[in-house]
Amino acid sequence: MKHKLLATALAATISIGSLAPALADGAASTRNILLGGAAAAVLVTNYNHKKHAKQNELKEQSRRQSSFRAWFYNKYGYYPTQAQYRQWYWRTYGQNPG
Repeated sequence: MKHKLLATALAATISIGSLAPALADGAASTRNILLGGAAAAVLVTNYNHKKHAKQNELKEQSRRQSSFRAWFYNKYGYYPTQAQYRQWYWRTYGQNPG
């Protein structure tokens, strides 16, 4: 019974709300389009900034791994395992490699 009453109230609200004509004028519509475009530009710029920052971080991490592997090979005569690399990275930078 509650569901029928709720569904009826929701249907009535939607029906009454759609009876009134839209009151948008040209200026408001244009303003909303411009504001939406500006918001999209900000979001795209922010996304690109974060994407480039992550790419640079991964590139730097790869460079660090290559340097460590070369140093380790020169010192011990074999390449480090992934566990040894992760342990070194944690000790040196305080975080796990990505």
